[in-house]
Amino acid sequence: MRAFVFLLFLLVSARVVQGEPVSPGNQTIGKKTTARQHAPDSVLAAQLRCHFQAMDSNAAGPERRAFNTQLARFYAARSYRPVWTERADIAELIEAIGESENDGLIPDDYHIKEIRSFFLSPPRTPELQAKYDLLLSDAFLSLAYHLRFGKVDPESLDPNWNLDGTARRTALEYRLQNALAAGRPKAALYELRPTHSGYAQLKKGLARYRVIAGAGGWQKVPEGDSFREGVRDSRVPLLRKRLQQSGDLPGGIADSSNVYTAVMANAVKRFQKRNGLTVDGVAGTATIGEINIPAAERVDQIRLNLERYRWFVNDLEPTYVLVNIAGFTLQYIENGRYRWGTRVIVGQPYRETPVFKADMQYIVFNPQWVIPPTILAKDALPAIRNSRAYLDRKKLRVIDSSGRVVDPASVNWSGYSAANFPYRLQQTAGDHGALGRIKFMMPNKHVIYLHDTPTKNLFEKSERTFSSGCIRVENPLDLAQLVLQDSVKWNRKSIDSIIGTGKTSTVNLPKRIPVFLLYLTAIAEGEEIQFRRDVYNRDDRLQKALDSPVPEYRIESCGL
Repeated sequence: MRAFVFLLFLLVSARVVQGEPVSPGNQTIGKKTTARQHAPDSVLAAQLRCHFQAMDSNAAGPERRAFNTQLARFYAARSYRPVWTERADIAELIEAIGESENDGLIPDDYHIKEIRSFFLSPPRTPELQAKYDLLLSDAFLSLAYHLRFGKVDPESLDPNWNLDGTARRTALEYRLQNALAAGRPKAALYELRPTHSGYAQLKKGLARYRVIAGAGGWQKVPEGDSFREGVRDSRVPLLRKRLQQSGDLPGGIADSSNVYTAVMANAVKRFQKRNGLTVDGVAGTATIGEINIPAAERVDQIRLNLERYRWFVNDLEPTYVLVNIAGFTLQYIENGRYRWGTRVIVGQPYRETPVFKADMQYIVFNPQWVIPPTILAKDALPAIRNSRAYLDRKKLRVIDSSGRVVDPASVNWSGYSAANFPYRLQQTAGDHGALGRIKFMMPNKHVIYLHDTPTKNLFEKSERTFSSGCIRVENPLDLAQLVLQDSVKWNRKSIDSIIGTGKTSTVNLPKRIPVFLLYLTAIAEGEEIQFRRDVYNRDDRLQKALDSPVPEYRIESCGL
């Protein structure tokens, strides 16, 4: 459970803040003097200790119980002294909670109503003061964690997720304690937000789309014949207004005609490009369908992808490869800057490309493809049983465990399944091969890699879910030059030369390069927000998790 990991090491050194000991009765926290208007620390400490003892561990779910345990450790490390002794700090926290909505989070998850009520009418009894302190600490730590790592555990949605930020989380824990001691809770929370430009631009896009949705959104454009340049249609004014609302058509154009002009066709092209559609300027069924998606749904789509950014963005290294499965794109980022990008083909909806991170370590030129177990079971063996011509058509050789080529006629094809098949089906290298002339190896349990492909025509499709899980790269030789990082030894001429030999050869990268396979259905390109179809139907499940209330935090009466 992520909450458990988050607070596992929480502040066992909390008695020492900036090198100076803090005693239970000390009236000074950091450099601030506390204005006491509540019970003495010793009384509140007894109340806080009592509250933790009274917590009914069976009343909460496992995640809530784990968080309660770590929150208890947090207070135990400071001898149960209260944390929130300055109204200015509480006011800052209230403001930060309210502004969490700008990150797509939900202020109600952080007890905003109860905290505001307490702030306006401060509790007078020691028991209520202790409850108030616990509520504030729970809100602060929860919000800090969600801003840094996300509210939803990605592993709960996809067990393939393998990013582990334990070391960074440990550093965060000490940072939060110091922030509280120094009286800067709001600043600390702001510093935890991802600083990646893509995240910042998505936040701006969220604000823009919320304004549109708050004003009533846009009116749907009725279905009908496709809009083509020069046609007259009574729906044109409605389409024009819709394109102006989303910024695809400048709002200052004064035109009330029913003619679908070249200016409007160009605006539609811009819309189509932003939404991953075929860019032809013709507003047909697919384009009108995207145009009619309500602004409120786009707001939610942006919120979902802000959450996805929080899952991975703090783990990005200066140089990496990022594949956006939903966007069918690959980007090579070098020293924190975009260097190069290309189109890719990903897994079919029933053979999804998994989401995970792995390190690219070497390249294979003129690779020979060995049919993996899934394709062997679902495609190859059934096809061979139907006709052995499949082997010739695919240029496949049957190889035994000793590496010898076996006559296909000697194999009892009906007697084997993929589970007990004692041979390998190996495809010879060449332009005909499923892997083309090059593959990029990043060892992982999924046996997923990047590679060339002989079916170049498929890159022209706007939606490219055609593979069995691996990533087909449109311009793989350009990528090879970049990752080999030696423009003298590994230029295009030398790469063409090694491919020209036809021999299978392996070249290690001078430095491993992390590859992130991610699933993003809304991204920022400068000031523009680009949307992509949810080809694997993952958005709804994340939406439910993101909008679900956090596990209830109950503060039991301790009976003192």
